[in-house]
Amino acid sequence: MRFKLLFIFAFLLASAQVWAASDGNSQRGGFFTSVIAADIEALDFGDVEVGYPVSKSFVVTGHDLVDDINLRIETRSVNYYKVTPENITPVQAENGVTVKVTYSPGSWWWTDADLILTSQDAVDIDIPITANPYYPDFFLNNQEEQFSAFVGQMDTRTGVVRFADYEVPTDPTLVDRATVVDGIIFDGYSFTVEGDTNADFFVRIVKASYLANLCTVAISYIPHSCGTHEATLKVFCSNAGVPLVTIPLKGEATKVLGDLDGDGLVGVGDVTDMIDTLLRGDVGPEQGDMNGDGKFTIGDVSMLIDRMLEVQ
Repeated sequence: MRFKLLFIFAFLLASAQVWAASDGNSQRGGFFTSVIAADIEALDFGDVEVGYPVSKSFVVTGHDLVDDINLRIETRSVNYYKVTPENITPVQAENGVTVKVTYSPGSWWWTDADLILTSQDAVDIDIPITANPYYPDFFLNNQEEQFSAFVGQMDTRTGVVRFADYEVPTDPTLVDRATVVDGIIFDGYSFTVEGDTNADFFVRIVKASYLANLCTVAISYIPHSCGTHEATLKVFCSNAGVPLVTIPLKGEATKVLGDLDGDGLVGVGDVTDMIDTLLRGDVGPEQGDMNGDGKFTIGDVSMLIDRMLEVQ
């Protein structure tokens, strides 16, 4: 009787294994299981500047697979994330495949997502994706930017110019102005500086985004004379609904770098004054700090001599 029961049990177990194999069950042959594996549990992009894509990679492997691994992104904004490749064959998975996820933030909303990996008979893998999109400092439309420097110095400020999309400009000629060569053309972005005949303001487009209508601009104030200097920076974006951002610029230059005796010029007398100051161990005037390190040294004397030779 015992032998008969063992025989029946063995028969049922063998039948179950055959059924599992023929039905595509994960226990094919009763010995192996389809497995998907990734060398990460989560994917965090950290701080990401809005408008500029970043990518991260990891490795996916698979064992005893009966079908491809499918990769898909689940998020509120599918345009922000892209995964490549989207399919991995069982043969590729055996050797391991590098998967790249690209995050392309067009705003600071909808940052979280999930990367789902699926394959027949395998347990799904859910990889959470997080990011912290941010905007750097802005140059705002019609808001004055103020600068201060000695003649011979440079004060530089970098910020983002963001263009609106929700309004159609009332003057259609503004769109045409985006293609002018008065400024530097940069993939649909350009600028002009108006009202500063002495070129005390120098502007350049550092980078421009194709994801959002914004660009990063560096504004430098390099005064050529003492006094107040004013100009107007106009930045254009040919793809924006409101293609023009106007930024008033104002600079103040009260002294000449290296002019220790206050005569408005840089000469031998200023070099002598700086050397005397160093010998006495005194704290000299701020316009004598040639390298901007907050103290007087022989290096400032050397730079002062170089500046004296430049201006003569």
